[in-house]
Amino acid sequence: MSDLNNFSEIKEIYKEYESLLSSNNSLSSHVNSVVEDWSRESRLALENEYPFDEYEQFRDKYYRIDSIDELPVTDLVAKYSQFCKSAKIPYDNGFWQRQIVSNKTNVVLKEEAEVAKKLLFQKWGEQLKQARLNWELETLNKLRQAFLSQLEELLKLFEELTASLDDLGVDPGIWLDLSDGNLTSQDIEQFKQWADYLKNDPMAQEICDLLGRMRDVEKEERIEKIFTTQSVDAWVPDINAKEEIVGIRLSQDIENVIPSELALLADPETSILFDLKFIENQLMTFDMVGLQQQTTEIEVEEEHAYSEDGEQGPMILCIDTSGSMHGRPETIAKAVSLFLATKAREAERPCYLINFSTGITTLDLSGKGGLAALTGFLSKSFRGGTDVAPALLHTLDVMKEDAYKKADVLVISDFIMGSLPEDILSGIEDQREEGSQFYSLVVGSCFMSNRLKTLFDYEWVYNPNSSSITELVNYHQQSGLLENKEIHHV
Repeated sequence: MSDLNNFSEIKEIYKEYESLLSSNNSLSSHVNSVVEDWSRESRLALENEYPFDEYEQFRDKYYRIDSIDELPVTDLVAKYSQFCKSAKIPYDNGFWQRQIVSNKTNVVLKEEAEVAKKLLFQKWGEQLKQARLNWELETLNKLRQAFLSQLEELLKLFEELTASLDDLGVDPGIWLDLSDGNLTSQDIEQFKQWADYLKNDPMAQEICDLLGRMRDVEKEERIEKIFTTQSVDAWVPDINAKEEIVGIRLSQDIENVIPSELALLADPETSILFDLKFIENQLMTFDMVGLQQQTTEIEVEEEHAYSEDGEQGPMILCIDTSGSMHGRPETIAKAVSLFLATKAREAERPCYLINFSTGITTLDLSGKGGLAALTGFLSKSFRGGTDVAPALLHTLDVMKEDAYKKADVLVISDFIMGSLPEDILSGIEDQREEGSQFYSLVVGSCFMSNRLKTLFDYEWVYNPNSSSITELVNYHQQSGLLENKEIHHV
């Protein structure tokens, strides 16, 4: 059987989506893994689902028995008949009954029965090989056609999802980390629907723009002392070079002897003195040196002032999925959560999600959870009543962890709920003093009569009936005195 990965159709699909696969290594690896998994599963299917295995084993069991007397010829012919019917091969039952079963008991025709037996085994072996080949080709073709459709559908979804994320200004590689291999077509389709909702709904985009300004990063100027190495050129004396007279010294250097010493050689009586001075290294000679350029490295301390972004802290999102949020409000809440979770991952901010109704479910996106984990989480809906207290209580517990200290908290809800217990309000105040900020996105038109009092630093109210967004600025800090700001109205 040929290598299952070498189908030209698969190569054509790879070529069609070449730009998509080459732009994302994780996606390319995932698709290769999908193909390899299919190849392995197909091989197992061909090995385990082969329908003629019992006939091969039966034939092999009696094939090497030479004497026809030791063969159950009746069973042999019957088994061969069953195989032919199963493989849809023409079969003459009367012929084999006469040639083998009947002739075996006839002393005169027994030799003919032996020949017929050998012919049966030979023909049966050839037919089994052909039956296996035909079955494998037919089965493999069915598996291949089904797989090619699935692969093309998967790549098409990835292509559409990538386009949707590009339109949102999001790097697709942020979520298309497919190393866990748990992503399904349904996950991609669901993710794409939320992404398309954000792309096509101007109001949702407006909400995301507003929420994206949470805790705007301030520029911080820092002065840092650093040491740098500089090269300095200098002229240093070289005793081996004789370029300049710098003094007089005692030596036996004849070539640099001063004239007064050379004058001693003019008189035979004084020349003896010259020889003595030479032997004793006491001749007065010119002291001469040269200079050479030498490069040395020195460390210099410098001060540098520069601006840097202040560090963005963790983010905790509490999403209301109760019955009162059913429909467009829940869709907006989940689409906005998708946007903010994406921005958090893009900025490498720890992000923790909490779904709440009367109970909660959680997802920590600081780990390796990718697209499959996020879509699986956001797809959950409780359809019960609304109780934000368990979500906020869990939020306060999470904020005690090192990874989520000074976290920004956003609650997305219609806020059709009761008041909060004092211990939660006290805990929120304690966290606010530690540097955390609390935000809310109110979805619905009943917020003024049902809203929580003195809880959030900033609130945005989206009224789906009038398609308007209102920003309540510093509500908590103003001790209940609202400053309403109409942001957008359609």
